[in-house]
Amino acid sequence: MKLFDKLFKKENSNKLKVGDWVNSYSKGIYRIENIIEQFYDESYPAIGENKIGNRIKDRIILSKRFLNSKFKKSISYESCSEFYISKLNENQQLELQKVIEKNPNLIMKLEEYEIPTRKTIYNMDLKIEKETDLSKVNELIEFVKTGKTFLEIQLEMERVDIIKLKPKHFGNHLFQLINYDDEFLNRKKIWRNANLTKK
Repeated sequence: MKLFDKLFKKENSNKLKVGDWVNSYSKGIYRIENIIEQFYDESYPAIGENKIGNRIKDRIILSKRFLNSKFKKSISYESCSEFYISKLNENQQLELQKVIEKNPNLIMKLEEYEIPTRKTIYNMDLKIEKETDLSKVNELIEFVKTGKTFLEIQLEMERVDIIKLKPKHFGNHLFQLINYDDEFLNRKKIWRNANLTKK
């Protein structure tokens, strides 16, 4: 079996799966590395008719870029909604086949490339005027680092009485929650880091 046949198995199904060669949001030829299911949780500002725990319709497709639009080596990555993903057309498949058969070592370069850690950030304004409140927020940051859901963080803010620091309009500090690589547990986004910066 030829190398290309091993790397690219023709299927009639339009369903996306890991290993598929595709077009993504940006131009080029990509290979799907991961398909991420996401769910509505308390960190979403508006969920409409959806409910907490419902699956979000569009999955996130994480892919490595192999070639640019001129079919030259251009290795990087992209993360976007599957709405922007499409399988290669017949001409693209043929061009990809030619590139791989002419220079199979390029696939090794693609395999060696590591996608960097991706971050999702949730921003929250706080108005901090007392040292005691600042100390409480710093303790909250340590609390988050053990891996917490948004609801757990909200409840902790209420417990230590710093939910009152959320201003009606503008704050003097920016509190950021950080999620790495779209981590979810039991359909809840997990936040594993937090930052506080003065405006």
